[in-house]
Amino acid sequence: MGYKRSIVLSVTAATSQTIQMPQTGTIVAVLFSIVTAAAGSWELSTSSTSQIATGSPDTGVKARVRIGATAGNMSVVVPLGLGVKVLDNLYIHTTGAGNVGELTLFIG
Repeated sequence: MGYKRSIVLSVTAATSQTIQMPQTGTIVAVLFSIVTAAAGSWELSTSSTSQIATGSPDTGVKARVRIGATAGNMSVVVPLGLGVKVLDNLYIHTTGAGNVGELTLFIG
């Protein structure tokens, strides 16, 4: 996987956070690195509204990870290929009390 820059966001539990893109490019992949504590989900989206509880999420949902209730660590890499422009917003929506970690975007 070739990339020019990575962006790392520390993710807090059971909330939504905004990532404002500092440059134009393509997000070639995203790494979800999660310290699991409770059942829940992480969702990367272009929509400011969480779609986690929706049976049919809209096209803004770009990646989603389900988390089991067992305490531990979980790392998932999702190939993305999402074009972004400077100042575009992405959102990470999370559920599950105590599910914290890092989200890394690899920009090509």
